[in-house]
Amino acid sequence: MKNTIFGVLLFCTFFAAACHSAPEKHYPLQGEVISVEPPRGTITVKHGEIPGLMPAMTMSYVVADPKQIEPLHPGDNISADLVVSDSKGRLEKITLLPKNGDKAAPVAPPAR
Repeated sequence: MKNTIFGVLLFCTFFAAACHSAPEKHYPLQGEVISVEPPRGTITVKHGEIPGLMPAMTMSYVVADPKQIEPLHPGDNISADLVVSDSKGRLEKITLLPKNGDKAAPVAPPAR
């Protein structure tokens, strides 16, 4: 009987640990698009320090909405929301930063 109770408690402990995932954290990111890889759903961005997360570096990121990749090109400056959960990160809310006095604009899929 004790072994059964111990087994059930052990199972419940492992089940609870497996179901628990770390809460998402959001970090503002600004940087320059280095490359765009639509088939992989990623962009490579050279960005500054992200306080509380990482130093300045060039890194490839998954884009949450692959349609946001379509209008991006190497050399574009962007801002985005870097969402990190369970040590995985993705970019959301990508905005093209202004060039030559233009207004910042959210990245949206091209009109069809």
